Amino acid sequence: MQSETIENYLKTIYHLSGGNASVVGNKQLADKLNVIPATVTEAVKKLHELKLVVYEKSYGTRLTAAGSKIALTIVRRHRIWETYLAKELGFGWDEVHEIAEELEHIKNDKLIKKLSEKLGHPHFDPHGDPIPDEKGKIRKSNFIKLSEAKVNTSYKITGVTDHSPAFLKYLEKHQLIIGALLSIKNVEAFDNSLLLQCRKKEISVSSKAAECIIVEELPVQTAA
Repeated sequence: MQSETIENYLKTIYHLSGGNASVVGNKQLADKLNVIPATVTEAVKKLHELKLVVYEKSYGTRLTAAGSKIALTIVRRHRIWETYLAKELGFGWDEVHEIAEELEHIKNDKLIKKLSEKLGHPHFDPHGDPIPDEKGKIRKSNFIKLSEAKVNTSYKITGVTDHSPAFLKYLEKHQLIIGALLSIKNVEAFDNSLLLQCRKKEISVSSKAAECIIVEELPVQTAA
């Protein structure tokens, strides 16, 4: 089993499990990796033999401590590369993911350390995803999905969970980018679409889009 394949599986299991020890089903993995279930079964059995995952036919696959450590290393590489590509080389946030997918497999800890130093040791990548530190620790936050936000409350966009170019271009078109301030004016009962107030404009977004936008509630400002 090639090293790059191992890394891709571990990283995908990590993401599908939500970054914890949750069990991931073979069908989930097959759909995400765009391979047939039989290929996944063969792969996770080998990862089980390598003690990187625990695989049980009736339940699915979860990362071991060793597998999680490798997955976090790959996630760290990926997100640092995305940040470097965006901040230092001028790539758009809709371009960096695909390039970082290739660069994340370069195994050079000194290189990643130098890139992090160059960037000022960032805590978040261009999509607002947290960057694990060298020990694999991730900064905790109280961020929520826009779909979970309250009406007539102020929020700041801190990230997105859909990194597809089409979605990111859609957000840019409406200026719903990282750091943008907004409030929810109304939630449509029929389809849960949201009417937002952002940059003095009213914008309607679908419930699907709201599920993929991460926000932070802003403190209420009191009069002086």
